[in-house]
Amino acid sequence: MRLRKEMTLDEITELLKELKIPISLVFTPINLEKEKSKFFNSDTYNPQFEYRIVRNKNEKILKEISNVREITDVDPRISDFYISLIEEKTKASELMHAVGNNDLVTDISIERYGMPSTILFKNAARVLRGCTEGFNIVKYPKDPEILDYDDIDKIFLKVLEELGLREWSVEKSINIKSKGIKIGTKRKEILMDKDITRSGFKLRKTIVHEIGTHILRAYNGERTGFEALSKPNLPGYLDVEEGLALWNEMYVGALTERWLKMRAALVWAVYLGRYLTFRELYNVVLGVLPKKTSFDVVYRVKRGLSDTSYPGIYTKDIVYFRGLRKVMKRISKEPKLYFNLYAGKIDFDQCDWVEEGLIKKPTIIPPTREEWEKVFKKVGI
Repeated sequence: MRLRKEMTLDEITELLKELKIPISLVFTPINLEKEKSKFFNSDTYNPQFEYRIVRNKNEKILKEISNVREITDVDPRISDFYISLIEEKTKASELMHAVGNNDLVTDISIERYGMPSTILFKNAARVLRGCTEGFNIVKYPKDPEILDYDDIDKIFLKVLEELGLREWSVEKSINIKSKGIKIGTKRKEILMDKDITRSGFKLRKTIVHEIGTHILRAYNGERTGFEALSKPNLPGYLDVEEGLALWNEMYVGALTERWLKMRAALVWAVYLGRYLTFRELYNVVLGVLPKKTSFDVVYRVKRGLSDTSYPGIYTKDIVYFRGLRKVMKRISKEPKLYFNLYAGKIDFDQCDWVEEGLIKKPTIIPPTREEWEKVFKKVGI
């Protein structure tokens, strides 16, 4: 096969569509609950995670596009973006296929997401000590009403309709964590576990985070004409994506101290835990968080590893707290950035593309705080 150095936007878009890189699914151990039980029934046991086998055509597709150096029918900046995206998709596929290899997961995730800086670690430590000034923290309400799958399904559909997102649907899924929610941008679906429950207060947080951030950025990104801007792309976008979602939670009064501490603890655990076993890191985190939350934090930064009695770390989840701090700082200086960030799944630098007309301004922007309250009242939460 003769490898091409040039492609059109349509050609590269179709090939990128064929890639399958469900890292979060692959990095979820098939024996998680069993290993969790063993962990809590012992004072010394370190989980031995097992993962599903992944089969796809990624290697063939990536080989076909690996020599591309120009997208011929777009602005050079868009062409450069797609060339970088090819490199990123190659790394992402390598990370997915590295599952179970402690050293490779560590090295590739550090290359993609980085490690916490000393300053970020110190700020995470301050939050864990209870220093949360500036974060608009609210208290979780007492005795909240608990909603089940059917309730949440109806509420999501009403919110989607209110925001003009009628092409999106809500579906049950067996491929996500217990009682979890995941956004499927490819098929425009909100995927939920059949046994999901949420309080009305927590559902507000979920709606603002998932629909008000992830779905709206995907919706607008699709309308730029560059499909890659509607889906996960370059690593730098992820800090903005998750930081913006947390900023929105804070903006509508849905960010509690517990939820903020969880995000700060992920930074703390990555910074400290690369050379610690699962059990050693758990014992460290247990000094600042409750038992079950400590396990959840350590699991998130050790997933993708196999024998967790050996060193290794998965650094992706530092993007939440790091991203929140970045978004808070930039929006406080340049409030206009907030709306430009909704042009697609873009980072701060790409906001210039919106200003210059290289990509379209967002079609749908999030409601104001007052408008969100009206939406919540209308759907019964």
